[in-house]
Amino acid sequence: MSIRQPLEAPSDQLLRTLASVPVSSPILDLGCGTGEHTEALLRLGFPVHACDPRPDAVRKTRARVRNLVDEETAESCVQKIALDALDELDATFDWIVAFQTALLIDSKADLRSLLETGHSLLEPGGWLYLTVPAPRSEAEGQSAAEGARSAFDDVGIRLPPSDLEASRLDTPLVESRPPSRVEEHGETRIHAIYRRVRAQAPS
Repeated sequence: MSIRQPLEAPSDQLLRTLASVPVSSPILDLGCGTGEHTEALLRLGFPVHACDPRPDAVRKTRARVRNLVDEETAESCVQKIALDALDELDATFDWIVAFQTALLIDSKADLRSLLETGHSLLEPGGWLYLTVPAPRSEAEGQSAAEGARSAFDDVGIRLPPSDLEASRLDTPLVESRPPSRVEEHGETRIHAIYRRVRAQAPS
């Protein structure tokens, strides 16, 4: 599958969501692409770790943040790591941003795997912000729901909002608001936010 290059501008919707989050909160930029969100979050003062399975994406993100952090920090906070090897990070986060997911998600099974991995990397009470390309039409959304190959194209699988509902994904994360379509920078994506609920103390 050929992957369209990620947008150069960060998501205003994501940045508005994080506007009230304490800047001491560690964030994982999962599938960082060319680093547009990594750079924006570092500029806001967040401690950010970024990863991507593509060497070229890692190189571009490191180059992008070198004017914000020193060389050693750029090397250590931006790493080449695949989704199935994220346990190598040996860290947990208050937020995970999985914005450019085309390389990570080819099916609903991949989506469930990403959410399970996110659960293990989040602190209790932590949040996962996820987007996927939106179907271009209601018919395409139905194709995606049925698993048809026509739901795939150069940006990966396109899922309707209903397919990102936590109740349909058998995920340990809780959906914090209904998934919704967001149009930004000439692209429409489905945005969803999930939370790792804190375990209740024994009574």
